[in-house]
Amino acid sequence: METYILKKSDKKGKRFVIIMEGMKHHFGSDVGKTFIDGRTEKEKKAWIARHSKDRNYNNKHSGIYYSRFLLWGDHPDLKKNVKALEKKDKVKIKMQL
Repeated sequence: METYILKKSDKKGKRFVIIMEGMKHHFGSDVGKTFIDGRTEKEKKAWIARHSKDRNYNNKHSGIYYSRFLLWGDHPDLKKNVKALEKKDKVKIKMQL
């Protein structure tokens, strides 16, 4: 089972970074609010509708993928979204926040 690392991003303007398979994917605006920050289901649906046509929306080697599942996931709790993504992608995600 692969292990990914989720950390605060050191890239200007980004909130998190996920490190996997020797790659880093920075995602989430450092100033924007997401579902895990209290945005509503209606706002989540609008975000999904707006971004579902984005290139790499379904590609685990992109930042939008992790925004989708971790910041705008099924739960308003990051830890629960991490657990759900671990199960979905059959990986282990170490949170170093």
